[in-house]
Parts: sequence; C-alpha cells; structure tokens
Amino acid sequence: MARNRSMLRFTVTAIIGMVVVQLAASCAAHGQQSPPATQPPPQPKFGCRQPANPHRRQQACNDAAFGLDETVAGAWDPVRRAAQRIGLTLTGSYVGALQTNVTGDHHQVWSYAGQLSIAASADLNELIKAPGLSAYVGFSWGTGSNLGDSLDSVILTSGLYAPSFYLGEMYLQQNLLRQKMTVLAGRLAAANAFATLPVFANYVNYGINPNPFSLGANDTTFFGPPTGTEWGAQASYAVTPSIRIAAGAFNTNVNSANGENHGTDFALQEGNKGVLAAGEIDYLRNQRANSTGKPGQLAVGYLHSSNSFPYLDSSAQQSKGYSGTYVMGQQMVFRPDGPGTARGATVWGSWALNSNHLVSPIPLFWGAGLSYEGLIPARKSDVVSAGLIRAEGSRYAAPTNTEELFELNYQWNHSRFLTITPHAQYLWKQKSAEGRNATVLGIQLSLTL
Repeated sequence: MARNRSMLRFTVTAIIGMVVVQLAASCAAHGQQSPPATQPPPQPKFGCRQPANPHRRQQACNDAAFGLDETVAGAWDPVRRAAQRIGLTLTGSYVGALQTNVTGDHHQVWSYAGQLSIAASADLNELIKAPGLSAYVGFSWGTGSNLGDSLDSVILTSGLYAPSFYLGEMYLQQNLLRQKMTVLAGRLAAANAFATLPVFANYVNYGINPNPFSLGANDTTFFGPPTGTEWGAQASYAVTPSIRIAAGAFNTNVNSANGENHGTDFALQEGNKGVLAAGEIDYLRNQRANSTGKPGQLAVGYLHSSNSFPYLDSSAQQSKGYSGTYVMGQQMVFRPDGPGTARGATVWGSWALNSNHLVSPIPLFWGAGLSYEGLIPARKSDVVSAGLIRAEGSRYAAPTNTEELFELNYQWNHSRFLTITPHAQYLWKQKSAEGRNATVLGIQLSLTL
C-alpha cells in the first residue's frame, strides 16, 4: 500500500512538472514573433467551444476539429499529427479549483479539487474502412476535497470532487443519412447529451454546470462521469438545419453511476430494474454558417425512469419511478462587432420539474443568468458571467433541501489552452438555522494539454 501511494505521488509530481515546463515554454513562445499560420484555425461549433478539452466533453464535439494552438503540450504536436493521419485523436486537460468560505460557518475551510481528463477517439473509416463509424473512450483522475460537504450545502460550489481514477464514457458512434443522424451505443451518460447548454460551461458551481443539478440529485443514473456511466444507446437527427431531435435509453444501475470498481462495474442489474429514457427537441437559432442573426438555442426535454426509488419519508416503501421535464434556452442579445463575431451578451434561463415529490429530493429547479464575452475591449476573449439558481426541496424531505446560489465570475483567457476564473458565490438556505448562509471565494484553472 505504501509503495502504491509513493508511486501515485511520483506520478502526480511528474504530471504537474511536465505541465509547468510546457506552459512556461508555450508562454515564452507566445512572447516571440512567429510566422503566420498557413491555414486559419477551425471555427468552434456553437455547442462545442473547446473540442480539444475532454473534461465533461459534450457529444457535439464528436466530429469537431481543433488546431494544435488549443493545447499547451506543443512538444507532442508531431505525435498528434501522426496519430491524426491514421484516424486517432488524443486529448487531455486538467481543471482545478481552490475555494474557501469567508462567511457562513463556525470556521473557515480551504478546499482544492482537481481532475485530470484523458480521452482518445478513433475514426474507424481510416483504420478499418468503416464509413461513418468511430470509437471513443475517456478516463479521469480526481484529487482533493469537497467544500460543499463542509458547508452542508445542497448545491455544490464546484463539481470537480471525484477522488481516484475512473473509466468514463466508452462507445461506438455511427453517422448516417449524410451526417443528419448520429447513433451512439456503449457506456454513456445522459448528462453529456441531454439538458445542457454551451453557456452553462461558463460557471464553476455544480448547480448549473453541466446540467441543472436537480436532474442528477433526483436520479443518480442521470449524472455523467466522473464518477459513473451506464450501458445505453442514443440517437439524434437533424430534421432541418434549425430543428434537432434526440432520444436515448440508459441502464439504471446505481452502483455503476457511483463509479464502483473505478467505473468498470459493467453489470446491468444489481437491484435495479427498467431504464432511464430521455427525449429532447432543440431549436438552433441562427447557427448556420451563413446566418447573420444572433445565435441561440432552445431545448425542451422529457425524462422517465421505470426503476424503483425509496420514499423520502419511509425508505421501506418503494415507488415505481418518476417522470420529469425541463425547458432551457440561451440567446445572444447584443453583438457590437456584427455578424460572425463572438463578442457580446448572452442571456439564459433553465427550469426543471420532477412529478414525483415522494422520491425526488429536489422536484423543482430554476436558474437564470447573463454572460458577456469581451466586456473589456482590450480583452475580447474574456467572459464575465453572473447567474442565480434555486433548488426547491420536496415537502417530504428536510427543509434545508431548498437552497439558492448566486455566482459572479470572470474568465481570464490567457490563450486557447489556459483559462483562469476567479469567482464569488453566495449560498443561502430557506428555513435554516442562523449562520448557515455562506460566501465562497475561489479561483479555477483550466489547462488543455
């Protein structure tokens, strides 16, 4: 055991050392003049702003290309290029957040949590001549502590705490009907495909990034990795360039969702039954390459699980499942530099409802906010964001399940591979004891390797 721990410490130290050296070299290179690129970098998809980052990777990134300037590990560029020529794409990132509560508890607590994410995708058309078929596998390694536990908070101030290493999503993907339909099958996470918007990634708290927190709090099998995934299948179809429909069916093994055996619990049934079914309709507004209007997205979805859940007020009794729905959207409302530019203001809103208050700790959730990219003209890529969310607890659960959180943050984008986000959060509970409200300050670093 002591030897394993020593090896883990050595590995962590080596990774951190490599990242620091590569970052220093890259920063020095950015300070020097370099010849112009022969080709412009690929434009990011609306639903995938960072295709080189595997952390909480949205499946809209599956076919997105990225330039090598989006990664810090410049020394590995020849390896990546060689791998891409045979259809292999390698990605990695590290995200860490340091936070502390400056008010709201009997004592101040410092907490740091981080996640190293590594993923590989393979274009099987290049490897085995299977048109439209690809494969994906992801891994993560988490370290640190959880400030939310110390504050007895329902809404976690960060979603990075997932100690140990885990196998993430692992699936095959097939594109059909001239790229209009995409089918995935394997180890999947509903949270990576349903009930998410690009703007949610601008926040640090786990209440809205990457999904409304209530959807996973009510059903652990909805959450994405880390820690867990489920066997499942899903498909999406572009009815028109502006209308997309998606549906999926996922297993309901809670042990798998909780990351048992480091994400390798592949059993279908361990006391669970039925499936988690999800469906969503998206309206993609002004997202075509030639669109001149301001982009936006509206999503309406439905969830249903046929698994059994214990009653909140009597664990001896079981319910036959639940149904839920959600509505969310984001819309750019101000763009000073005109069509085709990213600078400007985007507003968003989210609402989620679960029908079964007997088994759902948080049956009602809502949130709203604003993100402004390029508020400071000299820093056109930086983003300032503010958002308010509310998780409303079931009448059958403890009153402290109702909680609100406000976050204000500033994303300082040093480059396409490094983002530093100082942030402030305020949490307050309804019907709670005096002094339970908390002010949290912190800083988050995101580094694409």
